[in-house]
Amino acid sequence: MTRRPDIRPRRGTSLSTGLLCVLLGLVALVLSRGRDGFDKGFFQGACIALMVLGAYLLGSATFRKGAADELGDDAWLPSRDGR
Repeated sequence: MTRRPDIRPRRGTSLSTGLLCVLLGLVALVLSRGRDGFDKGFFQGACIALMVLGAYLLGSATFRKGAADELGDDAWLPSRDGR
């Protein structure tokens, strides 16, 4: 069987990556001002896409849940409960 690609954020996701995307979205918003036609729509679309991506990256870096490999030996697991 083929392995499905992992779409969860990697542990290397940092706040700076999300912040960079948000700032690039702001730059795209500023560049859309004063334009008309295709250029304006292109920069507005880039602004929305970068802001959504930046919010996702910021959220995944801030509210990251621990993975099973990060639990260590101190964590209690029902399967390891000695009866």
